[in-house]
This record gives sequence, C-alpha cells and structure tokens, in this order.
Amino acid sequence: MKVLFLMANGFEETEFVTPFDYFQRAGIEVELASINDDLNVVGAHNLQIKATSKLSEIQKAVDIFDAVCLPGGGLGTQNLKASNEVAYLLKAFNENQKLIFAICAAPTVLSKAGLLKDKVCTCFPGCEVDLDCKQFVTDRVVVDQNIITSRGAGTAEEFALACIKKMLGEEVSEKIRHQIVAR
Repeated sequence: MKVLFLMANGFEETEFVTPFDYFQRAGIEVELASINDDLNVVGAHNLQIKATSKLSEIQKAVDIFDAVCLPGGGLGTQNLKASNEVAYLLKAFNENQKLIFAICAAPTVLSKAGLLKDKVCTCFPGCEVDLDCKQFVTDRVVVDQNIITSRGAGTAEEFALACIKKMLGEEVSEKIRHQIVAR
C-alpha cells in the first residue's frame, strides 16, 4: 500500500505525525507532497518538515497511490481548499474508488470538491457549517465506503488505526494498536 499525504503550510502537526508514524509501523509506504512551490512545509505550531515531492511534479498520482491523506489545521485546510490541483486529485481518487482520508477541518476540502454529497462524515466542531454531505455526525471517526473522516488532533490515533484497518485489515490495525498501547 502507498499513501500520499497532501502537505500545506499551517497543517495540524498531530494530525499528520500520528497517521504518518502508524502507517509506517504497519509497513505502508508514505510520500509527502507539498502543495507549495517549495518542499519545506511549516505546521500550525511551527514544526518544519521537508516533503519528498511537490504535488505539481507527481504525474498520475491516482495510478501510483492507493490512498490520499489530508491533515487538518485551520490555515492548512484553507491552503488545501485554495488549490485547484488538490481538488482535481481528490476527484480523480474518488472516481477511481481510491481511499481518501481527512481529519479535523480537512473534510471541508472534500466537501468543496463535491465528494461528500452522498456520504456520512464528521469534522472539527464548527466546521460542519461548511460541509455539503448526506449526513453530518459527531462520531470520532466515520468510515463511509472509500472515505474516512475524523474530528481533530484528539482523534488522530483512532483515525490512523481506522485507516490502517481499511487498507490492510483488522489484524494489522490491532497489531499496531497493541504495539503502541492504544486504547
């Protein structure tokens, strides 16, 4: 399995680091794509990372990756929403029934791309006013077909484990849960 993280300045660090770490523990290959013209991306709390590629340079991402993951964060989400390239990629992933993961405010990026109209989803409290979805719920993690959404930094662990379960099955997800002494 191969997951593409879409990284924008202002991303919420916990919502990136937790899934990134857990995915690697599960043997999932990850790539960090900066949506900027620069590989350097700065989080909401000044964590600086260096992406492995620029989204603009990735050709046929839908053929290369099994899933795409969007960390939230207020500014990070605004930056993701402002990118036509991100919207195009998300639509391509959805049309090909690839997995799409979004946490915190990031489900609003999916909504803007028109991907949630027939989905049950969740997001950070207050962001639901920006969702155009079948049904909004306050569950900590919501799985609806190929899309997984979650509430925020405090749900990052559950979100990551749900994503692993969707990609590799319950046995692998439970193995990681035990390794990290998760609830």
